[in-house]
Amino acid sequence: MKELIGREVEKKNLKDFLNSSSSKLAVIYGRRRIGKSFLIEHSVQDYKSFMFEGIENQAKHDQLSHFIFQLKYYFGDKSVPRILNNWKEAFYLLYQLIKENQNCVIVFDEFQWMSNYRTEIVSDLKYIWDKFFSKMQNTNIILCGSIASFMINKVLKSKALYGRIDLEIHLEAFDISETCDMLYGRNLEECIEAFYFTGGVPKYLELLKNYSSIRLGIQELAFSRNGYFTQEYERIFISHFGKNIEYEQIVKVLIQSPDGLFRKNIAEKLKVKSGGQLSEYLFNLEKAGFISKFIPYNKDLNTKYKKYFISDSYIRFYFSFILPNMIKINSQTVTNLFIGISQSNQYKYWLGKNFELFCFRHAGIIADKLGFSAVDYRFGPYYRTRNSISYDKGFQIDLLFDRSDNVISLCEMKYKNKKIGVEIIDEVEKKVKLLEKEAGNKTIQRVLISKSEASIELLNKAYFYKIITLDQLVGGF
Repeated sequence: MKELIGREVEKKNLKDFLNSSSSKLAVIYGRRRIGKSFLIEHSVQDYKSFMFEGIENQAKHDQLSHFIFQLKYYFGDKSVPRILNNWKEAFYLLYQLIKENQNCVIVFDEFQWMSNYRTEIVSDLKYIWDKFFSKMQNTNIILCGSIASFMINKVLKSKALYGRIDLEIHLEAFDISETCDMLYGRNLEECIEAFYFTGGVPKYLELLKNYSSIRLGIQELAFSRNGYFTQEYERIFISHFGKNIEYEQIVKVLIQSPDGLFRKNIAEKLKVKSGGQLSEYLFNLEKAGFISKFIPYNKDLNTKYKKYFISDSYIRFYFSFILPNMIKINSQTVTNLFIGISQSNQYKYWLGKNFELFCFRHAGIIADKLGFSAVDYRFGPYYRTRNSISYDKGFQIDLLFDRSDNVISLCEMKYKNKKIGVEIIDEVEKKVKLLEKEAGNKTIQRVLISKSEASIELLNKAYFYKIITLDQLVGGF
């Protein structure tokens, strides 16, 4: 089996879980392509294991038939009946077949498909777990799923399994350090561009690493008729949300507003009510990893001033460059399409917006670079809001840390190839003056985070407390 890159915390937690002498339940979830199955397979390779997987968009009868097929693989035709009527029967049969095999691991992968998105399977599993599996010696069950909203609401928060889950792992995308490890041998610029495109999704990085350059990989995989990324949007969206068009409608509304929208704005554009069903759709999209929300540093978690935006890097790229060029891609009328795109102003703007997201993803390392990682802090954007919850484009602070040591670190982010000149001082100082009205007695610390270096003139002004370049930021990992 290939080496499992990164995931150190998850590997340790899963190892501790498997090494326990008692029988336990674990739940592992995360979006598709994130490496859940690989993590599990890597972790259980030294244990006797039985792995069962649901099949996408199939009814309960078909799921049970597939379960029977998988049982026959492990135990042979003679030990398995031709028909199972429900999941309680299925789980009890599994117990009967393995009860002599103490010290084993049972994995139910794509659990939401096995359940057909219903809670019946959870109640049945709870009954068999309490009566039989939990009384075995070191027989651990792992429930794994790619639909986070189901795994959270119907499994982790279910009354049936309340208090019975011993380990919860929410598997997320790689950070830039793990991305560089995955692309070992690539230069820093290629690793960063790959991170911008993939968001650190391991499956996507695995595909790109096979090409002689990252841009050549993007060209072949995203701009050819049968390229993996040409069709990936439809695959992941349908697998998560089926034929519920409301989810895609929200994505299309948000993709038109790179700086994000308030819930009220989303509801107005969709012509729906701002609560109820919309809240559920936004929750599910967020847990799927497609969207995220900004909470201004000076607001609490329940504020109505939350801003939603598309945070999935691939989806942002798909709508910006793949979908608008789909006719050319399918007709193959333009060769090396991505070369032209990568030289356009639109692509440079896209890189700049992804640089901002990159910094948010790695806020912890920024805090470390600035020397206050041991101090309690909240971080987020800051923008002026009005009673109408409209967005004042004239005043936004890209990233702000509100620290318990009575300091506010104001971070201005710039993604330019040329050196940053003294003109940035006036731009930042206007924001400082506006922020001072609400900062109280806190000191405002000015920070510049930039792709390129500062000019000599800017350095001589000593205006910024610290200037962090992109290579310095990545070098912190």
